[in-house]
Amino acid sequence: MGPWGDATAPYFFLSYARMPQDGAGATNPDLWVHRLFEQLCEHIKNMTAHAGAPGFMDGSMRVGQIWSSELGDSLARCRVFVPLYSPRYFISSWCGREWGAFATREARHREEDQPGVASAVVPALWAPVPDHRLPPCVKEVQYAHPELGQRYRTFGLYGLAKLKAFRSDYEKAVLHLARRIVDVGDNIVVSHANRVQLDAAPDAFAATPRTTSTTGRTLRISVAAPSRDQLPEGRTPDYYGPSAVDWNPYQPTSSRPLAQLAADIAEGLAFRPDVREFDHTAGPAEGPEVVLLDRWVLRDPARRAALGEFDRSDLPPTGLVVPWNENDPDSDEAEYELAAKAEDTLPRRIRIGRQACRPAVRGVPDRQAFDKVLPEVVQWAEGEYRKRAQPRPPAGKGTERFRLCGKDDQDSRPQGHRRNAEEEDRDEQP
Repeated sequence: MGPWGDATAPYFFLSYARMPQDGAGATNPDLWVHRLFEQLCEHIKNMTAHAGAPGFMDGSMRVGQIWSSELGDSLARCRVFVPLYSPRYFISSWCGREWGAFATREARHREEDQPGVASAVVPALWAPVPDHRLPPCVKEVQYAHPELGQRYRTFGLYGLAKLKAFRSDYEKAVLHLARRIVDVGDNIVVSHANRVQLDAAPDAFAATPRTTSTTGRTLRISVAAPSRDQLPEGRTPDYYGPSAVDWNPYQPTSSRPLAQLAADIAEGLAFRPDVREFDHTAGPAEGPEVVLLDRWVLRDPARRAALGEFDRSDLPPTGLVVPWNENDPDSDEAEYELAAKAEDTLPRRIRIGRQACRPAVRGVPDRQAFDKVLPEVVQWAEGEYRKRAQPRPPAGKGTERFRLCGKDDQDSRPQGHRRNAEEEDRDEQP
């Protein structure tokens, strides 16, 4: 080990896209990722004299919550960032934030003119990803490990692990990945150990007008609900948390915030979820939008006024979903009053919502109904967004196309993903 690193910090940080949990008591959907992590840790323990934990991986996905201090510390102090590439990875805003937070280390290192290398990314292919789906920020990072052969490139680590016939290929790939993590990490300088604030970190995979086609579609999920410290008088606090996006109307049958369930559904529909508290001043989204409305928020005059202004605005049609748990002890007495307030405050959005998906605005009673209703609302919102989009290029300008470049045309050649650039992969040499 080099003399520069923090002896107590994890050697590597494993970044992966969490799979949605199907239901209470179900098998951990990320079981195979956990097994990979344990195997990497075992190898690194044997390859190094590192005093701290060999690796770190976060076992939960937080939506709008305070990110754990352990996670932020690990990102700030680890030697190597190990992202598991998969189609789900690059549409996950949480993975994009982890990548973006880690990238700030190198930028800070350069600004302070520190010696050595401050960060390193050693990707692994969990499941095959088409090159055109890779965000620009990752295209210069070698990930294919050509010496592992065609099976690794075809199936990824997940495929090799699942097929008994490829077990030796899987074990070879994991051992190789651990060796590369150590070889690269041995030269890393961790000059700062300031905790990374992930809730403020940039999403490195965020879609822009120039990258939307390659990074996936963005779905804004706005949550109009009170936080626990801003509840209307008499409202039970059990369904709320520190912010609006912690609202969980279906507890105790569902242990996860509604926004997290919605984000999982969005990713399953190949959207990149942009989860946020409802803000009528935020302006139009860069894609379709769905508003999750807790009718209890309408007892707050200021928030009711904001929702009314939103209803009267000329923003694109927005999908509206109104969860209403009939088993909530407060629901019987307040249902009629709050339903009337919703009709008075959002007459236009509710009228359109009835045309799009009547059950969504009538009151979605439980988690199972929400899982069925939300995809229908999302698809409707996307259709309305596409109707308003203007795909035609500006007058007088044609669509820019890719072109093949000659061998000597170095300056004009686009910087592609060096998938098989063995000669540039110096870290692969034994």
